Amino acid sequence: MSHRFTRRSLMVAGGIAPLAALSACAEDAPGSGVAIDNATGLELPNHTPPPEVDGAIISDVEGVPPGYEKLPADLITTVQSPPGDGSVLTEFKITWDAPAPPLEENLFWQSYNETLDVDYRPQIAPAANYDERLATLLAGGDLPDIVQLLDTAQSARAIRDGAFADLSPLLAGDAIDQWPNLATIREDQWRYVAYDGKIVGFPIDLPAYNNEFRYRRDWAEENGYPDPPANAEEFKELFVSFSKMGVDGRYGLSDAPGAAMVAASAMFGVPIGWRLENGSLTYHQETEEFEAALRFMTELWEEGAFHPDALALGSNVGQTLSMIPSGTVGLSWIATANWYTPGVYYDSLQEEPEGWTAFVPPQHEGDGAGLFGRSTGVFARVGISAQAAEDEERLGMLLDYCNYLRAPFGSEEHYFLHHGAEGDYYTRYGGGDPQPVEGANFAAEANQLTYGLSPVVYDFAGAADAIAVNEQYVNNSEMDPCAGLFSDAATTAQPQLEELFETYIHQIIVGNRPLSDLETYREQWRSRGGDDMRSEFEEALKARENGE
Repeated sequence: MSHRFTRRSLMVAGGIAPLAALSACAEDAPGSGVAIDNATGLELPNHTPPPEVDGAIISDVEGVPPGYEKLPADLITTVQSPPGDGSVLTEFKITWDAPAPPLEENLFWQSYNETLDVDYRPQIAPAANYDERLATLLAGGDLPDIVQLLDTAQSARAIRDGAFADLSPLLAGDAIDQWPNLATIREDQWRYVAYDGKIVGFPIDLPAYNNEFRYRRDWAEENGYPDPPANAEEFKELFVSFSKMGVDGRYGLSDAPGAAMVAASAMFGVPIGWRLENGSLTYHQETEEFEAALRFMTELWEEGAFHPDALALGSNVGQTLSMIPSGTVGLSWIATANWYTPGVYYDSLQEEPEGWTAFVPPQHEGDGAGLFGRSTGVFARVGISAQAAEDEERLGMLLDYCNYLRAPFGSEEHYFLHHGAEGDYYTRYGGGDPQPVEGANFAAEANQLTYGLSPVVYDFAGAADAIAVNEQYVNNSEMDPCAGLFSDAATTAQPQLEELFETYIHQIIVGNRPLSDLETYREQWRSRGGDDMRSEFEEALKARENGE
């Protein structure tokens, strides 16, 4: 994917970007001037499968989350005592939601401090300005205890410079047995959060494919389209028709490139990241498939499928997302769980059950499903600052804390992190289903505080349906062949390549540049760092193949 819709668009979608190409950088970086495989030399922690839970729905498709449509009657205990020591615990993290109420007005936060024996003081950055906030934080040098590190140049530099603790001595091999919940992290995930053969954090879990497309089936039926689009032409007709329904403020598509570009890329089979053939790499934007997808985007624009301010919406995360529940856009591409758990998207579906309906964008000629990007299973790292780790006793406490947050479904700890203390937001009698307390809003008060290390599961009514849809995406997905490789050139070139993408591709989509300018863009991309990335990745792939 391009830098533009690998990062910003995927963050708009509710956080699905895989950690696939975080880059080593600067002259004294390991492997400087080349891409490196940071799992090389890594001593993996032992893996312990999560405990089995009665009624689990386990897919045969690798990478699809397990499903649980109800809680087990009896919950297990995985942590014997509160992990904290009563001290202040700080964390920098990302959010896509409105700010949580402050501590004095937030019952869950108060209960969280008491239950975990911490004085939790998070710094929460909205997704739209995460990069800016992280850069400011890193420049200041005084880091919180724990930092959520997305795939950014700032993160790469900070990790390279030793801002985050090397946890290998404490976690490699059977040393991790002291933290059994952390031991449930899969070996492939450890490889993707490693740096230069060292464990520098924990993964924020991501399914093999995190999101799903939905469309307004009620609008479609009203316009004479009883079935989801079966090919690219039907896709275009459908979403153009939404914009032409005569309803003020209603459009088929919201932001550009946005979700529409993800769908177009899937329908025209654009390679995921890079195409690898006989040891040589071709960037996806250099392919005929990308040109076909871009041409399709221009057609969508010309025929009126997009909101007229589509480019501006592409940089306004909150406004773009708000158009989904407000009923002003006909296509959504957000994390699957949003449709099944309480929140604005769930509520909008309950109000109009015949509205937002899941579908899988088809191959452009109608020959099955499109091609989708398979994640590494990791959205981001959760690192412990090197400064906090200087105190061995405190480092142990922080590992205990992370172990608590990683508690598996079916445990007392997981239940608390997802329902709060008994009677505050939910009540549960005799091992039955939790019943919401009238007037309480757990999601608004708790989700920001607990987001991070919890294992990804579909723990909601309708999990079987969600799994069935997710299987279709995963069965038609591929992973970037350069996933897990770290490139100096990629980090160095990222800002100017993002700007180049906006200057050319964005403007081609909305008709301000001709499609023929794509070749000029490609030439500029190659000369401004693209060819350097290619060379570095090819060298790293060769080394990986040779077992170096």
